[in-house]
Amino acid sequence: MNAPRLPFGTAMALAERNLRGPLIRILTEEDLEPGAWFTLNALGLRGGTPTTTVKELLFTSGYDDRSVDALLARLAADGLLEDGDEQLSLTPAGAERFASLSDRIGTVTGRVFSLFDATQVEAARALLQQIAETDQATIDAAAFEDAPA
Repeated sequence: MNAPRLPFGTAMALAERNLRGPLIRILTEEDLEPGAWFTLNALGLRGGTPTTTVKELLFTSGYDDRSVDALLARLAADGLLEDGDEQLSLTPAGAERFASLSDRIGTVTGRVFSLFDATQVEAARALLQQIAETDQATIDAAAFEDAPA
């Protein structure tokens, strides 16, 4: 029996749930909340980043001003993050933690994606990156072009 073809949004939500499970397990074992990893990852990939940019990224993950400030303060208190002149960057300890977690997550992710066709995995990654890099105003204009202003 063939499963019904899922709408894109449903398929994406269910895929995220399945892919998030191993990540959450690693973060739980490392005693690190998802937002902390998100921040370490963003700074590890980007290098020094304006504080406002990091905050905006965390807002997209459901954090509000108070929780973002608390998270950044915890990361700084743990010696993983330094806040200098409205720019956030990883400390040497933060860079080490990022590298260690990144390697561990990369290994697990590689094992999970080995279950699927590599060409399809890359096509999905490329599409998601393209969507992520598209300006929100462009997405909104396409989504609501028939809606009255």
